[in-house]
Amino acid sequence: MPNGSERTDVERRSPVWREESFLDALEAAVTALGEHAAQLDALNVFPVADRDTGTNLLLTAQAAWRGARAAAGSGLRTVARAAADAALRAAHGNSGVILSQFFRALAETVADRDDLDAATLASALDRADRLARQALLQPVEGTMITVLRAAAEAAQQALAEGATLPELLRRVSDAAIEAVARTPEYLPILRERGVVDSGAQGLALLLDAWAAFARGVPPQLQPPPVTLAVSVPDGQGACVNVLLEVSGSDTAQITEELARLGESVEVVRDTHLLRIHLHAENPEQALRTLQRFGRLVSVVIDDLSLSSPRVQLSEPRAHALLVLSPAPRIVTFAHRLGALAVATGREAAALDTLAQEIAALPVERLTILPGSPEDWQRACELARQVEHPRLEVLPLQSLAAQLVVLLLSQVDGEPEPATDTVQEVIGRLRTADIVREQALWQAIRLDAASERVRGEELVDVLLRALDALGAEAAESCTIVIGEAVPLVAPLREAITARWPHLTVEWFWGHQPAPALSLALE
Repeated sequence: MPNGSERTDVERRSPVWREESFLDALEAAVTALGEHAAQLDALNVFPVADRDTGTNLLLTAQAAWRGARAAAGSGLRTVARAAADAALRAAHGNSGVILSQFFRALAETVADRDDLDAATLASALDRADRLARQALLQPVEGTMITVLRAAAEAAQQALAEGATLPELLRRVSDAAIEAVARTPEYLPILRERGVVDSGAQGLALLLDAWAAFARGVPPQLQPPPVTLAVSVPDGQGACVNVLLEVSGSDTAQITEELARLGESVEVVRDTHLLRIHLHAENPEQALRTLQRFGRLVSVVIDDLSLSSPRVQLSEPRAHALLVLSPAPRIVTFAHRLGALAVATGREAAALDTLAQEIAALPVERLTILPGSPEDWQRACELARQVEHPRLEVLPLQSLAAQLVVLLLSQVDGEPEPATDTVQEVIGRLRTADIVREQALWQAIRLDAASERVRGEELVDVLLRALDALGAEAAESCTIVIGEAVPLVAPLREAITARWPHLTVEWFWGHQPAPALSLALE
């Protein structure tokens, strides 16, 4: 039986994708978005410069991939449906909601089949174009929808000329990249800032990654060698993202009422769930309006002015989770799961200030998930200072271990760790970090009995570190990627070639250090 890499080489160039190729294509898309997420955040100036488009696209695509992977072995139609459901639940911002409609269109198009060919993909792109525009109260050209329409039209033209799936994807990718270049023609703010639309670029990256995967070549779009300067924030009010459970409510009426309360309104329905996004000056009023129509399953409110987030709860709880992490995207991810989260990197809050905010929380018990040795010491000091709420500090000193526990802890938007399960998993984890020191990569915090692992090539140090951690006998691996690692595809390919049995969770934490954080189970 061919191994994973051999199977991929055969199937990726096939005129038909089945479950395995679809999963691999999803992973390629996540890798492309992860490698470009910082650039996309920096490009983000429309509709407001809130610096999160790359993060929104990446976290939505990662959720789709994670959901699809959990359904692996059940056929393409089930895997695609799982990806769409997960994307809808994770979608944030305009870009995340539109991307969720891309995955929804794919799932609906393959609902009665277990393969994806050129005709099916062309149909899915056409459906995605319509769904995305329906989701927007006021569709604006020069954004993701412009790229999606260009891709759909290119797919229909290629199909009419007899293109196979790899060739159709190449032409779709080319059309998407050309459409991105034209986005400043539609939006004056893009011309003024000298940029293209961030969401449009993100969608082009996904389609380019699929085209490259299908043809077995590198993507056309490669990460820039230097991260772009981040735009100055100019937002006001709040970005409101809600998952609403409804039964028989009129979507048009909900959209109409939200339009009176804010801008950038998107409402997407999938059976009994509505994914809702808007920018509002008074988010509480928007939430009260939505509660008339159904149950709030999850609510995430982000300050568009990008002021420093406070540790606070809007209502009393018996228990809450607090994540202390130097990885900005772990902080964002935790926040969107319903946890409290504090960035402890370059602009960490003072310990006394943090202690005061924790003491004011309306909660009985607070579990702290630290993400580094420094965060562990900070958490232990907080436990000594704060009498109420009761603080429990989990024994974590690794970003990768922190992410493993965070993924275990989510329950309907209000993380509640199952203590016995979490402690059991923590006990099984084997962790290490890779850092850059004096022009060499070095693995640190390995078992004391392990040989010293250092070298000039990151991929070599990574493989040796994983070997020392016991990758051959492990089932899963979690890797949190820092800002010092621009390209992940070569690392991913090397791990797959060496340990094809290993399931790897890649997460772009964008932390200053370590370059890579590893956890094996």
